Amino acid sequence: MRIRALALSLLLSASAFAQVDPLNNLSGTTPGTGPSPWIRSGSGSLTFFHGFDVHVTHLSQTGPEEQENDTFSTNWFAAGAQFALGDRAFVLARGRVSLEPYTIEDDYAQFFQYVPEDGLIDHMRPHDLFGEVAVQAGYRPTAGTLVSIYGALVGQPALGAAPAQLRSSGVDFAEAPFTYELMETMHDSTSVVTAGFATQLFSVEASLFRDGATTGDHTELDTGDIDSRSARVTLTPLPNLAIQVSRGELGTNDDQPATNERELTSASITYAGARAALTALWTSRSFPNDPVRETATAYGIEVALRASRNTFMARLEHIDRPGGFPRNPRFGQDVEAATHYTAGYIFDFVPNTRYKLGVGINIDYRTKTRDLEDIYGHKPQGIYTFVRFRT
Repeated sequence: MRIRALALSLLLSASAFAQVDPLNNLSGTTPGTGPSPWIRSGSGSLTFFHGFDVHVTHLSQTGPEEQENDTFSTNWFAAGAQFALGDRAFVLARGRVSLEPYTIEDDYAQFFQYVPEDGLIDHMRPHDLFGEVAVQAGYRPTAGTLVSIYGALVGQPALGAAPAQLRSSGVDFAEAPFTYELMETMHDSTSVVTAGFATQLFSVEASLFRDGATTGDHTELDTGDIDSRSARVTLTPLPNLAIQVSRGELGTNDDQPATNERELTSASITYAGARAALTALWTSRSFPNDPVRETATAYGIEVALRASRNTFMARLEHIDRPGGFPRNPRFGQDVEAATHYTAGYIFDFVPNTRYKLGVGINIDYRTKTRDLEDIYGHKPQGIYTFVRFRT
């Protein structure tokens, strides 16, 4: 039976390890694979935990005659506490914030990035000040099963893999993925309610939430009526290996235009160990009530290889953009596919400790830019050098 379960998981193709230990969750009810990202303390029935990541980055974009330089910080900080109720139940409170609204002035430069909600081309928005404010309660009917309910003022619904900045394969990058528009925006949700059941081999979850998206200074919460729903199945046939498939219907509230409704389907495979981490992720988005907007897909693979002092990472991403991108993106034309490559390296000054301090570099490259030389010059690329401090 275990062999058949493994075969079925691989056929479904797809992130998030259904660990029964709730402290191993990266965000919301999205469980993480591999070693826990949290530093823990406490004793008895009360456990405290925290984790953080800070990049201080200098960017140099080459290609155009006038080179663009920028200095900024991407970051997140998380903390929480879990109270055990006997041997089988718990209550978990946690929060995550990002100071990017204050450490990034409006946005940061990133050739070929696209964030339509903010009207950004060639630039990336800061993450919201509040990434998660949530409480989760769970009960273990048996030693290997968990029934849970999760409620968040702001948090992540059961949709897709963990956010890029929290994934073991993505946490070391100084910049957002180019597939942000399709793969990451659903993580900015409010009024999230998720119910789930998990075992050592699989988990099933369902969420109701508001498809919130902030604009402007990104320090407010986009609260309002619940207008979205999603469901996710995660298979964990082997330790540190997770396969996820999920689907969501976003923005279906009656007070919103029907053309804003989105259907999102996600699948991913995640492996995370002490020395290597990998995520392969696919997402498709459609607008069922808007015949002008084409269905768009994005897929990519993200890898991190770690030794005691050295980390090597790479991303390969492919995404559909609206016709006319980047000069004048508009719907109603054939989508334009784009492929991006990012490679990076980090040297850690102090190896094998609870806190890591290092210096690194990311270099971006994009294919098919010959027709855009009048805007970006010859072989445009971004070079990100940074200092990184994290748990």
